[in-house]
This record gives sequence, C-alpha cells and structure tokens, in this order.
Amino acid sequence: MFDVDREIQDARVRLCLDCGKCTVVCPVAQYDPDFNPRLIAQRRLGRRKNNSSQDATIWSCLSCHLCVERCNYRVAFPEFISALRWEARSAGYEVKCSHGGALQALMHMMARKELRQDRLGWLPQEISLSSDCDTLFFVGCAPYFDAIFSNLGLSSLESVKAALKLLNRAQVPFKLLDNERCCGRDLLLQGDRDGFLGVARANMEEFARHNVRKIITSCPECYYTLKVDWPKFLGDMGIQVWHLMEVMAPLVQKGSLKLGKLGNRITYHDPCTLGRCSGLYDEPRNVLRAVGGLELAEMEQSREKSLCCGASPWSHCGAVNRRVQERLLAQAKATGAELLVTACPKCQIHLKCAQKAGDAKIPQLDIKDMATVLVQSLD
Repeated sequence: MFDVDREIQDARVRLCLDCGKCTVVCPVAQYDPDFNPRLIAQRRLGRRKNNSSQDATIWSCLSCHLCVERCNYRVAFPEFISALRWEARSAGYEVKCSHGGALQALMHMMARKELRQDRLGWLPQEISLSSDCDTLFFVGCAPYFDAIFSNLGLSSLESVKAALKLLNRAQVPFKLLDNERCCGRDLLLQGDRDGFLGVARANMEEFARHNVRKIITSCPECYYTLKVDWPKFLGDMGIQVWHLMEVMAPLVQKGSLKLGKLGNRITYHDPCTLGRCSGLYDEPRNVLRAVGGLELAEMEQSREKSLCCGASPWSHCGAVNRRVQERLLAQAKATGAELLVTACPKCQIHLKCAQKAGDAKIPQLDIKDMATVLVQSLD
C-alpha cells in the first residue's frame, strides 16, 4: 500500500510559501484561472485523508516541472500531484481519457504476463542486431502510436528506425525484444500505480530472461521512467539506462561518428522529461551542431525555461492545452526556423495535433524528430 502522507512529506510540499513563483511560470495557470499549484497544496494539506477526488484541478497539471525549476525550496510538485491522483483514483474518481482510452487499454493489455506480441514486424532487414550482447534498445510505444495517430502525417516507427541506423553507423551493438512492454509512465502520471507496476514487472521479467544489463532509448519518457521511476518503486534493477543523445554526443565529439550536411535553419524544443527532469540540454544541441550547414536558433524560452508541449498523460486535453501549444509554436516560428526539431515522440504528436486542429492562430512549420534529422544528414 502506498503512503500518501509520506509522499507528501518527501515532496517537501509543506515548505510551500506564499511567493506564487510556481503559479507565475505554470503554463496551465496562465490560461486557467482555476489552476493554482500553491492553492492545490494548501487545500490538500488542510484536508482529511482521501479527499483528493473532490479537487478536479489536480488533473490539469502537465508534470512539466517548470514549477520545480523556479521553486526556491525545490518542492516536488509533480510528485505531489501523482500521489494525489493515486489517492483520488483509490477513492473512485474516473479519469477522463483522450482518444477513447485506447492508449490506456493498450498499456493495461501489455501488463498481462501471458501476453505474446510480435513487435518486430516493422524492423528493416538492413538493421544489424546483436542477440548475444547485454544492451537493449527500448522501443517503447512507437508501434502503437503509429496505429492511433496515423492521421497526423508522422511515423514514430520511422524515428525509431533512424535511431537504430545511427547506432549501427556508430557500431554500437544492441538487441531488440519482441515481447517488450510499454514503460508505463502515462499510467503512473494518471495515478494508476497498479497498472504501472504491472507493465514494469512484466518488462523486468523479460529483461532478466534476456540478460539485459544496459538499455538505450530515444524516448525521453521511457528514459526517465526506466532510469528513475522503476528503481523508485521497484528497487535497483542493476541496469544502466542511457538516452540516445548520451550515446551519440561523445561519439560525435571524438569523431567516431561523422554526421553529414543539411542546409536548414532549425530550432530545438527541449522536452520536459529530457530537459528539466533529466538535465540533458547540451547533448542534443552538440549533436545538432555537428551537422554541417545546420543553423540552430534558440526559442525565447529554451533549456530550463522551455515551454511544455501541452501534453498530458493522454487525458484531460482541451482548450488550455491548445493555448500552451499555440504559444510554443509561435516562439518556434519567431526564430525564423524552417524546422522544429524535438527529441520526444509525444511532443511531436501533440504539436502536430495542434497544427492539424485547423485553428488559423496555430503557427505552421515543419516538425521532425531528432534521429530522423540526423539520419537525413547522412543520406
């Protein structure tokens, strides 16, 4: 059983003062007058246990960590929100899922121990795998994203293929698992901890069966979940977890991986989970700067101050989220860049979705993932 009071203590929420810095920077609070991180904390700390289901505002938080970055006391507000959501679900609150709850249903299906998948039917023949090594490339939900978001004109699997091509070019050995599961982060963010633990444990059994000791992934959410959330809830796995850019950056710097040329002016979007949560700001930029002819223009808000893409864990997506996305895309457009590059599949999905909404106020510019851009420089 999870101890919400202990989690509130660990999140340092009781140190929250009346400064309001979190509210000033919060992208949701800027467009939703009912959302106020400081007041959410005050309401919960003054309540009896198990009453979080009465506070609907806890479901609006994007877990973007801008409040954490600004807070003088480093109050872990997103972790506090996660605990409140688990408390609310335990009290019977039903989450409003977007996309008909398809992604949540898929994640719960992947928690089944008897599940047998064929996840590698998309794998190109030219990709070289090393079945006897102890390094796994963790694909994540890319195969399912493509099925659900095909109308957006993007392919998450193409991004994964590009990442594998880069690893092959750099002569980094890896293997893939045909019965890999989702990392479970969206379930955790929604407060569905039983579902999260189900997919995490199913994955860990697969890892043990295939002697996995190192994991590389190109998805920031998978990276943070495997590196931070799994050990937090399940203990030390004895597995090193690397983001693709952590692998690529030193190889590019040493000259072991030579990138080609592109003639674009681009801007790079720092995904919340890769930037503020994981501290990886320089690695993706250093790799992009190694591409000949590529001009990198920074947005008004970048690095620690970068805007969230407006994503939620596939729930409660509405007008406020769209306003956040509009603002981010406007900042990208203002740089004069032809291309917005992101290292996160969910950022790409949410920003593309905003552009496709048909609102004339939404700035239009091309959006591509990091690995695809890098591979294009090699062609």
